[in-house]
Amino acid sequence: MRRLLLVPLALLLAACGTSDSTVEKLADRIEADLNAEDGVSEVVVQHRADVDHQQRLTVTATVRDGGTADRALEVVKRDYWTGTGRTVDFRVRFADETGVELRKSDVRFKLGDVVEMERRYGPRSEAGELDPGR
Repeated sequence: MRRLLLVPLALLLAACGTSDSTVEKLADRIEADLNAEDGVSEVVVQHRADVDHQQRLTVTATVRDGGTADRALEVVKRDYWTGTGRTVDFRVRFADETGVELRKSDVRFKLGDVVEMERRYGPRSEAGELDPGR
C-alpha cells in the first residue's frame, strides 16, 4: 500500500523538474551574445520552467540608446530562432544607464516574421521541439 502512495508522489515531483536543457543553453547563448554587443551591459537572462512545461526567459540589459536596444532585440530574436524549436515565453526589457526604459517587448513570431526570419537566418531550429500538437 505504501508503494501505491509513493508512485503518484514520485510522478508529481518529476513533473516539477520541467527544465529543458536546450532552453537553458539558449539563455546562456543570449546572455553571451548580448554581452558581446557594443553598447550593451548589465545583461541578465533568467530562465524559469513551470509545472505545465512552459519555458520562460526574462532578458534585461542596460543599453546605450534606442538603436542599441533595437539591435539587442534582434540578437534575442536571432538566437531564439536558431537556438531552439521549443516555445518560449519572453519578456525583454532594455533601459539606458539612468534606468529609463527604451524597449519592453514580448518576443513572438507572427506569420510574416517567420518568412523574414527564415530569409535572414535559415530554417527554424528543431532542437528541443515539443511533441507535435503541443
